[in-house]
Amino acid sequence: MLFYYPNRPILIPPDEAHIRSLEATGDYIAEKKWNGDNITLNTDTMGIRNRYNQPHRFVPDEIMREELSQWPKHACINAELMNYKTKDTKNLIIAHCVMAWRGKPLIGKTWGDSRKILEDMPSGISVQVNQVYESGFWDLFQTADGKTIEGIILKKPAGKLIFSTTPIADVPWMLKVRKPCKKYQF
Repeated sequence: MLFYYPNRPILIPPDEAHIRSLEATGDYIAEKKWNGDNITLNTDTMGIRNRYNQPHRFVPDEIMREELSQWPKHACINAELMNYKTKDTKNLIIAHCVMAWRGKPLIGKTWGDSRKILEDMPSGISVQVNQVYESGFWDLFQTADGKTIEGIILKKPAGKLIFSTTPIADVPWMLKVRKPCKKYQF
C-alpha cells in the first residue's frame, strides 16, 4: 500500500476570542488533541508506523489486535497511539483520519469524506474513533490537562486531503491549539 504522510495542523495561540470567532463561522469542527505518538496503521498488516514511516516499537496486546482485526482491510488510518508519553493512559489508539481506503489514497477527497468512513468503524476499549464537537470549542480547550489531552484541533470538513512526501505538510484547514507547557510556550 502506498504511504503518504498525514496532513499536519497549523499551530495557533490559545486565544479565546479567536477560537470563538472560528467557531462562529460554522466552518470548523473540533477534536481533542491527545498527547500521544502520531501513527499510521495499515489494516492489511496491522503494521504501526511512526510519523516518519518507520516501524513503531509498540506491539499491540491481544485485546488491541482483536479490535484492529475488526477494521476493514486495504485502509491506512492516521491515529494517535497513547502509550509512551502519558502516565495514566496506555494501550489506546485514537483514530483521526482515513488516509487510504480500499487500497487507494483519499488524495483530493475532503477530511469530511474521510470522517464519514471513520464513523462506520468499530470502537472498542483499545481502538477508538476521536469524537467530533460542533460547538463549545473554547470550553473543550479548557478541559485539556496538558498531559493526556494537549488541547484541541479545529478542522474544516471541506478541507482537501493532500499528498505529503515529507512529515511537515501544514494545511490551512486544520488548526492546533495547545496548552502551554515546559517545552512549549507562545
